[in-house]
Amino acid sequence: MKNINIPEPCSEDWNEMTPNKKGAFCQKCALDVYDFTNKSGNEIRDILTLNIGSPVCMRIEPTQLERLNSDFSAWKMENKHSYQRAWVFTLLVVFGMTLFSCEEDEDPVVEKFQEIGQTILNQEDDKKIIDPIDPVNVEVQSSASNDDGSKRSDQIKEVTTEIGHEALLVGKVVYEPEVQSQQDVMIIGERLLMDRVYTTAGVPMMSHDYNAYLLETYDGVLDSINLSVEPKITGLVYPNPASNQTTLQINMPKRGKGEIQLFALNGQMIRTIHTGRIRKGESEFPIDLTDLETGMYLIVVYSGEMKETIKFTKI
Repeated sequence: MKNINIPEPCSEDWNEMTPNKKGAFCQKCALDVYDFTNKSGNEIRDILTLNIGSPVCMRIEPTQLERLNSDFSAWKMENKHSYQRAWVFTLLVVFGMTLFSCEEDEDPVVEKFQEIGQTILNQEDDKKIIDPIDPVNVEVQSSASNDDGSKRSDQIKEVTTEIGHEALLVGKVVYEPEVQSQQDVMIIGERLLMDRVYTTAGVPMMSHDYNAYLLETYDGVLDSINLSVEPKITGLVYPNPASNQTTLQINMPKRGKGEIQLFALNGQMIRTIHTGRIRKGESEFPIDLTDLETGMYLIVVYSGEMKETIKFTKI
């Protein structure tokens, strides 16, 4: 299992997105897409750590994803105390205590299997007792010839066959790892061809262990990183979807000059909703939609280096 991956890659064309400081802005999803293709593993982890709990859309190379998972695996090996008990428990379940008897011969292992087999047989005997089969006397009549062709006299031989009711098969127990097939891998003769995907975009899925890893690797440094986090504008449109009238509600981290613009989904600006000072905290702006056609639209709020994009639907 990968601890960070993109289960549903984005199908949008990167070249059609609007470039910005983070990478690009996706008009369809109304999200900033981080471009990680030119960043190091530490830089990627910086951004992921600061955005834990929030969706982060990113553009990344498959080799970078593999490296992030490899770095996590290496860290886990160095900090394996938290995983040791689960690891030992798994081995005990699969192999039993015989795995740790490395100095003994194979006989104790066989005895262990025999003990398990005997236990199963005893459990079956508790349900239904089957007596051993009595010895069977079989008469075999033979009319064989000698080597010179002359007949031998008929002989009566007694064969005694005794069959017990307990039988135990001792052999190897092989655990084969599960192999997951890849649709993008083709084997032709002895050549292995793989469809090469240079970049993958989408929202990553991270395990709880990976989030803990991000936080623990920044233990004692996270506070100083948080001090450098830029203030952020938040906003929403209600009602959404809306018919002829809606309201934009924004929350400003600080007072300052700002601008609010309405865009079509293709990026064409329709009109300016507000320009001028915007107070700190919550503000509301009514928006008339009567002149708009049915569809999806974007509202972009600018203030200094801050920007927030809100998507809504006109019905």
